[in-house]
Amino acid sequence: MKKFPGVLSILFVLWLFAVFGGFYAVQKPFTLAAAAAIARGLLDLLAAAWLGLLGLGLGHRLLTWLQKLKPSNPPALQSSNPPILQPSGSASKFSTEEILILGCGLGLGALGLATLGLGLAGLFYPWLFVGLSALLTLALWPDFLALYRRLHWPTDRPHRLTLLYLGLVGLFTLAAALLPPIDWDGLFYHLTAPKLFIQAHRISPGHDIPHFNFPFLAEMLFTYAMLLRGDVAAKLIHTLYGLLLTGLVYLTAQRHLSRASAWPAVLILLSMPMIVTLAGWAYNDLALAFYQLAALYSVLNYLFPKFYNPNSQTISQISQEQPPLDGKWLILGGVFAGLAMGLKYTSFIGPLTIGLILVGSQMAGGKWQMLTSQSQLSNSKASFTIHSSQFTIHNFKPVLSFALTALLVALPWYLKNFFFTGNPFYPFLSGIFDGLYWDSFRAAWYAQAGSGIGFDLKTLAALPVLAMLGVRDVNYFDGRTGPLFLVFLPLLLLYGLFRYRTRTPGRPPALDVLLIFALAQFLFWTFGVIWSHSLWQSRLLLPCLAALSPAVAWLWQDLTHLDRPQFSTRRFVNLLIGLALALNLVELSLNFVQVNPLAYLTGSETRSEYLTRRLGAYYATLEKMNGVLSPQAVVLFLWEPRSYFCQVECRPDSILDQLAHDQYLYGSAAKIVEAWQKAGITHILLHRQGLEFIKHEDLAMLDQPTLAQLEVLEAQHFEPVFDVAGAYQLYRLK
Repeated sequence: MKKFPGVLSILFVLWLFAVFGGFYAVQKPFTLAAAAAIARGLLDLLAAAWLGLLGLGLGHRLLTWLQKLKPSNPPALQSSNPPILQPSGSASKFSTEEILILGCGLGLGALGLATLGLGLAGLFYPWLFVGLSALLTLALWPDFLALYRRLHWPTDRPHRLTLLYLGLVGLFTLAAALLPPIDWDGLFYHLTAPKLFIQAHRISPGHDIPHFNFPFLAEMLFTYAMLLRGDVAAKLIHTLYGLLLTGLVYLTAQRHLSRASAWPAVLILLSMPMIVTLAGWAYNDLALAFYQLAALYSVLNYLFPKFYNPNSQTISQISQEQPPLDGKWLILGGVFAGLAMGLKYTSFIGPLTIGLILVGSQMAGGKWQMLTSQSQLSNSKASFTIHSSQFTIHNFKPVLSFALTALLVALPWYLKNFFFTGNPFYPFLSGIFDGLYWDSFRAAWYAQAGSGIGFDLKTLAALPVLAMLGVRDVNYFDGRTGPLFLVFLPLLLLYGLFRYRTRTPGRPPALDVLLIFALAQFLFWTFGVIWSHSLWQSRLLLPCLAALSPAVAWLWQDLTHLDRPQFSTRRFVNLLIGLALALNLVELSLNFVQVNPLAYLTGSETRSEYLTRRLGAYYATLEKMNGVLSPQAVVLFLWEPRSYFCQVECRPDSILDQLAHDQYLYGSAAKIVEAWQKAGITHILLHRQGLEFIKHEDLAMLDQPTLAQLEVLEAQHFEPVFDVAGAYQLYRLK
């Protein structure tokens, strides 16, 4: 045998193949369904990752161009202000972390605007977007290589327990994001609009769904992902924004507060249960919080160029010279503010607040001044000094640079609305602009003016507690803030409103800006809940809470000054925060078991079975309706706004006013039916539970005549087709 080692080796290898092949052919480690499910999930991840990578490369290219611009330093006022800190390094260069986080968000925003243009041109074809993505990948290859060379292993590694928490939260979030969509607004309009646009190959007017004319940056990215792959890939884009927001909170704390508060800021942010929930849905709230915080971060970099050494909690080095004000950060901040205004109408409060902060800074002498000598720090407060005699129009240049850039970036959405509906802010401000499908009745119904809490002082004082508990929230699961922000609320008031520890050498000036921004966001939300019940949604506070996360983390670290030999306040708070995070993990684990995502992700449950299990009668109804109706059928929904799973033409009841509005317009059941028939309606889908919800809300518009018309319609004009569990009835229109 020694003479034939090669033959023996070949025979043994063949034996290995025979044994392993025979064993696994009989005892299969996985089924074909499981393999297909895993491949499906990987393809969804790859499609979203490809889109994110394109955004990163494009953002790197845009930041490189911005960095090459000639310095744009607005004139600073000459004054007798005390010296401030010397910047560490060049303020005009972007760090690797800034390119990865800000660059990716910037590139995704550019891709969203490009998708808008292609949609308006009627170019929504999968083959076109796949081809353009491939060409863009080749064109951005030098940027990918440059980014790869800049990557380095992070030196600021989190504690093992922090890493464990982040890993588990990430796994739970990813599992939810890889599931088919079941979120309300996603099935209502975030995914429905992209689906209809793709079917028509263009963005076009004519949809009687007011939400289709909201600023639609996130929906354009969802459209891109759906053209590449599907709705799960679209959901993963929102997950990506959750990751970017987390990184930006870390970056804000590290650069402008202290290195020690960076990872605690991430823990504060991810202590909110709503973050994991929203990251698994096709919403736009995480994108909005990211862009608003990115705009604020850019302006902070303009106001405080490297005030603090990221390797220390204390002031770095003191200089008799002012660091340069880099106007490029103002332009970048304006771009991010404009992208935020491309997500929600209500986002204007962010740019407005930042603009006022810039105005205040210019009135204070060109900068947010901070005293730096030890004697001044111990005897004086950081303060504003308004130099009215030297204040000229030139001091408004920073504000104008920021504001005009923001308006220019946001303008496409408002121009599109103007040409589609006649109202750039459709459906709002209908008293000033005429709007398609809109009138005074619908405006009053949608606003629900006067249905809020009003100026009830007790309720207003309890708003932070009520927001934390979620007992008044319109949507409970997507608005849970957790207890930590309320825990630190007394300190936030002491440090912010009462200027507590202002003379402390380690107090960063950016802390005040973060608190001002968060306060403006909270007050704006408060006015909303005073006015309308429908605006009581704690997730609308996310930009406020994202900006507060670094501030709360810094206050958490500053608790050491309250320690006493007999009792450590900070250690006690650490224990309570650790308990809150542990309980959050317990809740996520229990929810994971209840939802059982592995059944779908491993192929033991089909998409249809999963959706039926999670959505119940709603999905069963639409699946049955798709099976029994002809392709020519047109179904009008009553008290049901979700139409994403329709395979025939469906016209949802977008603001739950369809019958009430028709009663207002036509007055009788016969005339209502006549109007429906002229509009091509063949069937009616009646959502009984939605009707009961409206009755429970006790809206004045849903009066007895409207309910009486429904009884007449059911008795004389509706022919039953099928009923699903008493929740939904499909009728044929006689």
